[in-house]
Amino acid sequence: MIEMKKLRLTKKEVCYMLSIKQDKLIKLINNDEKFPRPIKDGTNRQSAVYFDAKAVELWWYNKTNQSITQ
Repeated sequence: MIEMKKLRLTKKEVCYMLSIKQDKLIKLINNDEKFPRPIKDGTNRQSAVYFDAKAVELWWYNKTNQSITQ
């Protein structure tokens, strides 16, 4: 059986993945233009918010490579 990776991540999962707290995640969303935008799952104000897993991984890859080359 093939184990599939998650396609979308919750805020909590992104924080865990990046080892940051939720307030730091909010700062990244607001201040880093290249950080993946959250995707709302519905039209209600209280709808869940998710992040594209590949986009978060790509952002991290680019961020770490950028710091290595500088």
